[in-house]
Amino acid sequence: MKPQTAVAEHVKLGMFALDLLETIFCFYELKLAEVVKYQCEEKPHFDEAKKLNPKAQRSVTKALQHTPDFIEPSFFIQELKDFESIDLAMEKLREIDSNQVTIASYVEQANEKIRIHEALKAISKVKTREGIFHIPLLNLDIPVDENGVEKIKEVALGLGIEHAAVLNSGRSYHFWGLELLSEEEWRRFMYRALLLDRIGRRWVGHRLIDGQANLRISEKGGHIPTVVHVF
Repeated sequence: MKPQTAVAEHVKLGMFALDLLETIFCFYELKLAEVVKYQCEEKPHFDEAKKLNPKAQRSVTKALQHTPDFIEPSFFIQELKDFESIDLAMEKLREIDSNQVTIASYVEQANEKIRIHEALKAISKVKTREGIFHIPLLNLDIPVDENGVEKIKEVALGLGIEHAAVLNSGRSYHFWGLELLSEEEWRRFMYRALLLDRIGRRWVGHRLIDGQANLRISEKGGHIPTVVHVF
């Protein structure tokens, strides 16, 4: 496996998440990567809503609700030109009528209207000449207005990741490690992430159920995840 310090040199500030995925794909000469289209709801999930309203409640059924990645439409990337189809899919993402779908996010009122639209997410599991690996991805519980880059570095080093890209996702940060992990290494990485305070723990739980992680690469709230720091 190539040293991750070299891939970090190819990651530029201001780079969108899809371009970051393409950079990783090219550097590691991946044989297969995957992007999934899903229903994105622009409403805080329960953990976020609870901070605003400590009396907020949610049923056990709602808390355990999970949509596996594999039931959603996928785009497979086997060569560089396949990124063109991802660009095209991103251009064709559409709005969804909230009256026609079941809302997964927490809402305080049954008739509350939120923006729902199609979005794309990158999958951590990739294929190389040596076999199956994972891009270490994390959804961080660190608001962008905290300017928490040093905290993110501390999290990364604590989890054994020396080089990574930090992306501004709009309201919080996304973490893309620049070192591919084996299946065993990835699971250890995710289990240890559960012990940290500034990680979206429910997000980690869902990802462990799927056996792979994912992070959004398309627009939400008018913002595309963008690289703001590389180390």
